[in-house]
Amino acid sequence: MGAKIIVVTNQKGGCGKTTLTMNLAGVLGSKKKTLIIDGDSQGSATRWASSASDNKPFPTAIMGLANTGDKVHREIKKYAADYDYIFVDCPPAIDNNFTASALLVADLALVPVIPSPTDLWAAIGIQKVISNVMDLNENLQARLVANMCQNNTSISKEALTLIEEFEFPKVTTDIYQRTAYRQAAAFGGTVADLDNIKAHDEINQLISEILKLLNKRTKKN
Repeated sequence: MGAKIIVVTNQKGGCGKTTLTMNLAGVLGSKKKTLIIDGDSQGSATRWASSASDNKPFPTAIMGLANTGDKVHREIKKYAADYDYIFVDCPPAIDNNFTASALLVADLALVPVIPSPTDLWAAIGIQKVISNVMDLNENLQARLVANMCQNNTSISKEALTLIEEFEFPKVTTDIYQRTAYRQAAAFGGTVADLDNIKAHDEINQLISEILKLLNKRTKKN
């Protein structure tokens, strides 16, 4: 069996795609052989990993493939046999062929959204892209992730109503806006390296949800 492929995507910038990718893949990568594919021409994921010290390198392999465009699915396939999990950090552009190509070989698409009406409206475009690819890739599942939630406030009723209108559901775990996520980026690590139990628990809970989704699909097949 090849790697399970998780694509993290939203055409809107600033929704925390890279932060989510690096923490999920980094924490999972301490236990399983994991690869991150950096699909953003700005190379944020690559820069994050390169910020790590030589004494404590980032726990996951990382590869920049932003320039492969609509052929990235072919490149991903080349590495599938060598890893347990491959995470793809997609660029913030709906008309970018990279995302549609990566989704062709993906098992799961995660769409991080800030739970506000304007951010959810902006995510509708990526829903169409994912839905179109689902016609070609019957193994593809998709989930919204409420990301950068404000502390001490629940997701607003208006935002929840909008989320319910999407074709695919939201994961149970919500990721909150915490200083720990910025600190992890600064030193090239993950929240697992920091003394922030809440952030670490969030990432672990989301990983558990992701693995259950992937394992459920594997059993069906």
